[in-house]
Amino acid sequence: MAPPQFSMYSPNVPEGDDDATEPVPGMGPADDPGFGASMRARTHLGILRRLMLVLVAAPVLILALVPLIVQDGRGRFGDAPFWLYLPLPLAAVVVAVVAPRVPRPLPPGLPPAQAARTALMAFRQAMLLRFALAEGVILLGLPLAVGWRAELVFVVAFACGWPLLLWLIVPTRANIERSRRLLEADGAESFLWSELLRPVPPPSTDA
Repeated sequence: MAPPQFSMYSPNVPEGDDDATEPVPGMGPADDPGFGASMRARTHLGILRRLMLVLVAAPVLILALVPLIVQDGRGRFGDAPFWLYLPLPLAAVVVAVVAPRVPRPLPPGLPPAQAARTALMAFRQAMLLRFALAEGVILLGLPLAVGWRAELVFVVAFACGWPLLLWLIVPTRANIERSRRLLEADGAESFLWSELLRPVPPPSTDA
């Protein structure tokens, strides 16, 4: 008997209103209506893409506010020592190695509907974890910039972390396919595309 696998999600997905919906086998990147079109549709993919674009834009706002947050030292960018910048690219390298390893593989043998719901939940969790890791690289520069009165420190942190956000969390076709392959690494079928492209039911108006 194979040893139990531990991951960041449980295959015992809570039952919901749309449990009876069976996934559609064989759906893939070719069924993606496109980035813009998907965001106009009320599907899991469209909602997730809108959310991730908001999260990607948030650090840009912080960058714009840095001149108001950081008091200038000697000159506009301060005089922080060179070693103060070293943790920033090192943190970016660690994130670039660790973050693409999620989501973890699905356990084989799940019923199709449960596998699809579990895959969707795992994909969402992976995107949020990747965001937290990449955002951490950017935010690492903020206290360093404030403490040393050097705006350039945060600029370097932004330059190290923001491209990671674009690479790791924007749900492009390639990004989704990489996650699907990870989910199916142990032989399970994830039905990830089918679940992402499924319409989200409107919220209940029942009192």
